[in-house]
Amino acid sequence: MIRSKLWLPALGLALMSLAPGCATTGDPNAGGLFGWSEAKALDRQASARATLEHEKRTGENIRAEQQKLQSQINAKKKQLTSLRQQSGSKATGSQAAAENARQARLLEQEIDQLTRDSLALSEL
Repeated sequence: MIRSKLWLPALGLALMSLAPGCATTGDPNAGGLFGWSEAKALDRQASARATLEHEKRTGENIRAEQQKLQSQINAKKKQLTSLRQQSGSKATGSQAAAENARQARLLEQEIDQLTRDSLALSEL
């Protein structure tokens, strides 16, 4: 009878001696009761916070770049409008009209490229 009662604590000690050798995790959903590590959990949380801060800074940088591009687009559109008004209001020679048309095409191309760049940033 005494022998039968001694095996239970021995089994418990044997199982507890195996527990420290098991892999631990910082994720409470994956570790279970004995596999969870507070230190790993704190590391996982710190890593998640760092990733979040990085993403926030990236988003802020993208928004700043988009604002810069939009300002450039607006400036080019003003130049284009001014150029077209000059072409329409003055009795210019054919050479000046051709130069204005060339400049207008270049401005339109620059506006298109800036718009594509801005759209590409919004997809990030």
